[in-house]
Amino acid sequence: MVSDRSNGWWRPDALLPAVFIIGPFFFNKLIYIYFPGYPVFVATDYACRTFSLAFLYLLLRSEPTSLPIPWRLTVPSTRDSLMALVGTITLIGSNVVGTTFIRYLNAHSWRVTRSPLPTTSVLQYFDGTVGMVFVGLSEEVVFRFYLINLLLLRGTSPARAIIVSTLIFGGIHWSYGAGAVVFATLAGLVLSMIFMSARNLIAPIITHAAFDAFLFAGGVAFLWRVYNRAW
Repeated sequence: MVSDRSNGWWRPDALLPAVFIIGPFFFNKLIYIYFPGYPVFVATDYACRTFSLAFLYLLLRSEPTSLPIPWRLTVPSTRDSLMALVGTITLIGSNVVGTTFIRYLNAHSWRVTRSPLPTTSVLQYFDGTVGMVFVGLSEEVVFRFYLINLLLLRGTSPARAIIVSTLIFGGIHWSYGAGAVVFATLAGLVLSMIFMSARNLIAPIITHAAFDAFLFAGGVAFLWRVYNRAW
C-alpha cells in the first residue's frame, strides 16, 4: 500500500529519493579517482554509505510495514543460516574459478580505480572487520531491501525487480573494470535470491560480509593459486 501523503516525490515508490539513496554509491568512485589514498578512500566510502542509510531511514521511518517485503533483520533461522552458507560458498567458488577471466576483463576495459592498500594496521583491522559488516549491511539494505521494494511498488514483477536491482548493483562497481561489474552482477543475483527467499536481510548481509572479508583477507587469491596448480 502506497502512502497517501501529498508530497508526491517523498514516497517509497517515488524515483527522486532513489537518486539520493543510490547515487552516493556511484559518486564515491569519482572521489577515489582523484584521491586514491587509503584514509580518504575509507572516509569517503563510509560517509557516502552513512548518507544513503540516513536518507533511506527518513524516507521509510513512518511506514515500515507498507512495503511489499517488510523490514526484517532478525536472528537467522537454520534455513537462513544454511542459505547464507551456501551463498557464501557459491560466491567464493565462482570468484576463484572466474578470477582469470575477471582480471582479463578488468585489464582490457575502463578500469580507473583500485582498492588501495591499508596504510596502518588499525585501519586495516577496522576495515576488515567492522567495515566488512558495514559494507554488507549498507549495500543489502539499499540494493536488496529498498530497491527491490521500490520496483515492486511501481508494479514491476518480482523476477524483473531482481534483474533490475542486480544490474544497478553491478553498475556501482563501474570504476573497477568490466570484470568487477560482471562478478558483482552475479553476486547481486545470488544475494537477491537469498533475500527474496529468506525475507530476512540478515541472510544476504552475512553472505555479503563473509565473502568480502574472505576476499580482502586474501582467501580468494590463495584458493585461486591452489586451483591453478591443481589444473
